[in-house]
Amino acid sequence: MFRWFEGLVFLLGTSLTVIWLTQEFWLNILAKFASFWRWGTFVFIAPGNSWQSLLLPSFILAACLLATQLLSPSASVWSRILVSGSLIFLGGRYLLWRMFSTLNLDDPLNGSLSLLLFFMELVNFTNTIAFFILTIPSIDRSSEADRLQKAVLDGIFLPWVDILIPTYNEPVAVLRRTIIGCQALDYPHKRIYLLDDTRRHSIRYLSQELGCFYLDRPDNRHAKAGNINHALPYLEGDLVTIFDADFVPTRNFLTRTVGFFQNPQVALVQTPQTFYNDGPIVKDLGLQGILTNEQALFFRHVQPSRDVVNAIICAGSSFVVRRNALDQMGGIPTASITEDFLISLKLQSLGYRLKYLNEGLSAGLAPESIGAYINQRLRWGRGTIQSIFTDANLFTLKGLSFIQRLTHGTGLLYWFLSLPRLVFLLIPLAYLLFQLVPLRATVGGLLYFFVPHYLGVILAFSWITKGRRSAFWSDIYETILCVPMTLTVFQTLINPFSEGFKTTPKGVVSEQIQINWRLVGPLLGLLALSLLGMLNGIVNSGWFTFGPGALRVNLFWTFYNIILLQISILAAIDVPKRCHTRFRHSLACELQFESFSLSAETVDLSEGGAAITLPQLKFPDQLPPQGRLRFSDSSSELSQASFNVELTRRPVRSKKGWLLGTKFINLSAEEERQLVEFLYCQPDQWQDRKIPEPVTAWAMVKSAFSFHSLAETR
Repeated sequence: MFRWFEGLVFLLGTSLTVIWLTQEFWLNILAKFASFWRWGTFVFIAPGNSWQSLLLPSFILAACLLATQLLSPSASVWSRILVSGSLIFLGGRYLLWRMFSTLNLDDPLNGSLSLLLFFMELVNFTNTIAFFILTIPSIDRSSEADRLQKAVLDGIFLPWVDILIPTYNEPVAVLRRTIIGCQALDYPHKRIYLLDDTRRHSIRYLSQELGCFYLDRPDNRHAKAGNINHALPYLEGDLVTIFDADFVPTRNFLTRTVGFFQNPQVALVQTPQTFYNDGPIVKDLGLQGILTNEQALFFRHVQPSRDVVNAIICAGSSFVVRRNALDQMGGIPTASITEDFLISLKLQSLGYRLKYLNEGLSAGLAPESIGAYINQRLRWGRGTIQSIFTDANLFTLKGLSFIQRLTHGTGLLYWFLSLPRLVFLLIPLAYLLFQLVPLRATVGGLLYFFVPHYLGVILAFSWITKGRRSAFWSDIYETILCVPMTLTVFQTLINPFSEGFKTTPKGVVSEQIQINWRLVGPLLGLLALSLLGMLNGIVNSGWFTFGPGALRVNLFWTFYNIILLQISILAAIDVPKRCHTRFRHSLACELQFESFSLSAETVDLSEGGAAITLPQLKFPDQLPPQGRLRFSDSSSELSQASFNVELTRRPVRSKKGWLLGTKFINLSAEEERQLVEFLYCQPDQWQDRKIPEPVTAWAMVKSAFSFHSLAETR
């Protein structure tokens, strides 16, 4: 009955004996640590108070970074090594200063907050180090695809490909677009399967109308993964391609990817997820054409670097996988709601090669509301964390190399970064509202140690990522997600499988602004506390006993947090959405009526209609309500195509003449197919967008003060 107590006493006695026998050793260790600590407190101190000496490291750094970017504008490997190494050194220098000079351990409360803040900075810095180091090498497989596709184009290597389109609740219009895109693929040996997990008659009819296979099942067990696994026994192809219900491939998707499977060691080829609509953050802030999609950093910059060490992540859509490799791992894994992550881990653990072709060969719908965006990210975060509670745990799964575990570990760490961001939003309020001092820092110390590190990240991040992400916007994305993601992280760690798979809504149309109060509420609370803290710090500045330097530091910190919170709140107010995404196309056309016709040129084009300009128009108020739009641009695939149109608004003056809106009406199946293939299926149309850092920095200022989403109410 008391054996556990006896064991505890024995363990305690043994430990005390070992400590007593080795007390001299431990005393020496403590003495050396004390000596090291005294050295650190002496070395890591700002030199005087002159602005010149305090800002000298920042000036030197800025000059070196700008010179490096001028000498290597394309961010070559050597320049990335140099810059990344410098930023890691400056970050380490800053953290050593934090450890030796700024911790406040005077009492338990201040000490706890001080250590919490320092630990959160360590977590953030660990992620930064991993990002800079792991993304130095990179692979571009386009030339390899050029070589391997010759066997496909010449008909030498043409394995059968089964194309799967799993669907749950997506509208018919979205699925029609995807099926048409798959049927337009320039590849002879393909079969298209529509996997309906809701057993809808309209979807069965759609598959019959368009001529593809239809599969359903009696239940929805294991969501998307279960839907695909149910279909596998019905397939006969050598390769399987999966597209989410909203992803439309370009014509050359299979000719660019299938060739890689001539190597029997290749089990999967992943392509980037690109999007034909602007995401909710870009749209709600009115930054169309200014800001890249938030996922561009991962798909265009991180994944090619992961490819170097065979640690890419399957994205769940727009990929090709070898059928016998799927069978070898028992089908699509169902242990986590992010089955795509588990696919990657299991195939890599079996010794297969997964390759990443960094070409935009398909495009899908980005989340159309901030709520859908948040739910999607929470699902990804929850599923990734769930994986460590499954047999595919990246730390214990046999067959993975150390560098693969390390790379996947950084991906796991990413989902925990919401916690540091939440702490960074709250810590300055501890000083401004309660006069607690978690950070014993002076303005001079921050200028000498923190500013060089932070300035370096700001100046270099966009250059390192080749214009795919700004350091400022990384802070904003973290702020938007920090509250719900922190709750999700803790919930998943405590009860990993408490929530199941939730699909992201597609084809959403809205005619008025919508406020996501579940997201806005906590952010408004944080904003109110930050404003109250600033007001208290300014009005009652004489009451703060720790000195004016600490007050200035916390006021500036809170001011930056207020900017982040304000932009995040505006991003959480969804603006009205159009039914169809418009694409910029300048095509010569003719607007035909019964008795006359007018030369015109398109401004933009969608599946629903076109905006056109008329160079000459004598009687703008006397146009018939309906006509026919005929395309005459010989260089376009729509050459000689014509569509019935209805005029949707009166002509208005523009720089090129008269601007007119038209709506396509009574489209035939062939006309609809023509539009989809032209708008979505052209090779090379989904290019990687790169935005310079000054532009994205200006976008941050613009979005903070333009109140775009609120202006949409007018």
